[in-house]
Amino acid sequence: MNFEWFFAKKTVWEDCRKNKTLRTIVIITQTTIVFGLIISFLTFSIGFGFKEIIKDKLLNVKGQILIQKDNSRISFPKFSVKKKKFLLKKFFKSNLVKQIHGIAENNVIISTNNKIDRYIFKGLYEDYNPVFFQYFFITNNFFKKKFLCKKNIFLSKKVSLLLGLNIGSNVKIGFLSFNKKRGPIIIYKKFQISGLYETGIPEFDDVYIIGNIKSIQQIYGWKKDFVEKFEIFISYDNIKKKIFKKIPNNFLVKTIQNHHDIIKWINVFDVNIIVISLIIFASVTINMVVFILILLLERIRTIGILKTLGAKNQIIHKIFLFYIIQILIPALIVGNSIGITLLVLQKKFHLISLNKMEYFVDFVPILIKIPHIIIINLFVILICFMTIFFPSLFFINKISPIKVIEFE
Repeated sequence: MNFEWFFAKKTVWEDCRKNKTLRTIVIITQTTIVFGLIISFLTFSIGFGFKEIIKDKLLNVKGQILIQKDNSRISFPKFSVKKKKFLLKKFFKSNLVKQIHGIAENNVIISTNNKIDRYIFKGLYEDYNPVFFQYFFITNNFFKKKFLCKKNIFLSKKVSLLLGLNIGSNVKIGFLSFNKKRGPIIIYKKFQISGLYETGIPEFDDVYIIGNIKSIQQIYGWKKDFVEKFEIFISYDNIKKKIFKKIPNNFLVKTIQNHHDIIKWINVFDVNIIVISLIIFASVTINMVVFILILLLERIRTIGILKTLGAKNQIIHKIFLFYIIQILIPALIVGNSIGITLLVLQKKFHLISLNKMEYFVDFVPILIKIPHIIIINLFVILICFMTIFFPSLFFINKISPIKVIEFE
């Protein structure tokens, strides 16, 4: 058996049992490492979890670019959905565009309880961005066949409560149109509420009614493949890039206004992760330095005796290194076990909830990545080894066995 390992194993725990001060320092050091690991795991997983879910949510509520014909709104400018590929090829760098969908948006009114409210009816095709339905529809009875029905609509949870309407309720919706003399008229159509959605974004939840685009096509006498505008989705990574090959003539192009805010907000999580990690690693470092200094002071007599017996500085360094390993391994096992268990429980059961209106999500999101866990463990191990290297290097080398024996 390796002498250094045997000596460290036989003395460290025996001394902890005999020396109350040393035992306390070991417990504090191990506790610091355990909590450092747990907090680091939570910081990385929650920080990156928030980044991912916010990117997915904010970038999938609506397309980041809207393109439509630059004509009078009265004439309901429209073009064939079949031109989608042509527009994408001619005006956009297609490798930067994630999705493109034909839609129609019309101002409508709903009259309930002697009150008239104004909303936007958003007509979609059934192949519209599937992430929107996956994230934001909160009712379990949403099926594709229901969306295919022209008589079905979907309200936000907030609007349904405001209007006193539930799933299965019938409601008349008034669409603005114009007669042959260009006079405004209201065309009423009866719909059934088939589901509810909730994005957590008031600008969307307060105004939008989701329905099938076929309803709008039928009301205004459009052909089946006619749409009012194209909604274009891009990924977060492409927000800062130039999407257009050239700006199309005779088209009105609108881009989302809060790209900069989204980027700033998401980047805040990177700053938080770095700051919290630095604080944790600094705490572990300080605690380890204190532990090593106390351990060295407690071991002055042992170091002197080993040097008297002919032990070289290198052997003594190894003994102290094995001291740290024996203290570190149990702390790493406990810290990793507790930290990973907490992450899995939160990811599976959503134990900690949030205010959806403030955080855009109703639970603390967790993103578990093995590389993050490995990196955190490596940093903690590196800190522990670095903190023993420098103090022991200068302290052990300067200890004279004669002076120690005389002092004793």
